[in-house]
Amino acid sequence: MVEIRRLNPAELTSFLEFMDGPAFKSQPQWQGCYCQFYLNTKEENDDQNSVGSVNRQRACDRINDGTMQGYLAYQGETVIGWMAANSFKNFVALPPMPESAAAIICFVIEQEHQGKGVATRLLEFAIQDLPNHGFSSLNAAPLNSEEFQSWGYRGPKSMFEKAGFQPGPMVDDKHILMSRGL
Repeated sequence: MVEIRRLNPAELTSFLEFMDGPAFKSQPQWQGCYCQFYLNTKEENDDQNSVGSVNRQRACDRINDGTMQGYLAYQGETVIGWMAANSFKNFVALPPMPESAAAIICFVIEQEHQGKGVATRLLEFAIQDLPNHGFSSLNAAPLNSEEFQSWGYRGPKSMFEKAGFQPGPMVDDKHILMSRGL
């Protein structure tokens, strides 16, 4: 059985164990990001030291101060998935949106659990939970095709369509903005 928990300082150790260990077995190119890219400024991302221990420490600081938000999927007491779901304004690498807008920017599912509905469970939980934190809309920018790519960490378009997201404009040559009310 999969249990979903909102990220908070009490979950920090579990988050770090997941990111340090099994999170990127199937996508090793993302090891060391700690889901900081969209929280970092351009200057922080341009810094060659912004991987590994630097991003790890930023994740710790941002989880503790509430800037980094999202959801963890547990099987027993083991994390098997992560979804970054945050106030759009906290993702400084994205264009501005209203205060009441949240964004889902990243999914990381442990290799053995990929394709088994863990990302869908995370998304469904967030749709129910985010209004409790003052959000009235939710945005995502998945690939505009169903073809999986090594950089396809934003989740499949079909998952968002099934969850009631409506397509909007393209945000670049590969990703489409999708939105729904909460």
